[in-house]
Amino acid sequence: MRSKIITFIYTVFILFFVSVVIYSLSLHQRHYIFDSIISAFFMTIFYRYYDDLKFDAASFIFIGIGISLHELGRFGFYGMQFFGINWDIYTHTASSFAMAVILYNILPGRISLGRKWVCLIIFLLTIGIALVGEFIEFSGTIFLKDGQGLLGLESEAGPFSNVSIDYWDTMSDLAMNAAGGILGILYSVLLKR
Repeated sequence: MRSKIITFIYTVFILFFVSVVIYSLSLHQRHYIFDSIISAFFMTIFYRYYDDLKFDAASFIFIGIGISLHELGRFGFYGMQFFGINWDIYTHTASSFAMAVILYNILPGRISLGRKWVCLIIFLLTIGIALVGEFIEFSGTIFLKDGQGLLGLESEAGPFSNVSIDYWDTMSDLAMNAAGGILGILYSVLLKR
């Protein structure tokens, strides 16, 4: 059952997304406006169906954080490193972690397969959803004037001189999505024991 704390947490995330939109508009830039609206939409869906999706407070917070990390790019986080790791790595790992937690809350009660098969399906769905995000990023990079894509092209440079930055960005994003999916499944399995 949704508590007042969950409503408060939801409100904080929504206000954050609104602040990103307002900040972008104040700069007369469209970066992150679409992303923030989509983020607020999904956070609202997860809030609305909190009980049906069998969330707990920790899972809901992880989902909000996973969605919000990308939005911090509006404030320059994609150009930063924390503990020697690019911000992009954190965003992809956390968002896939959140996707895996969501799917683990949804699927086990709806399909009658063993836990190993359910976990495999969740992993494949998680990286499949992440792949769609990469296609959106790539398509926006090609079709939008500024070349930033709908979800942005965040990487600065790759570690290998013989690998294009575009390839490095996509492959490192997908690898971190896979890692986040695995961590989200492990978290969910351990939590639901």
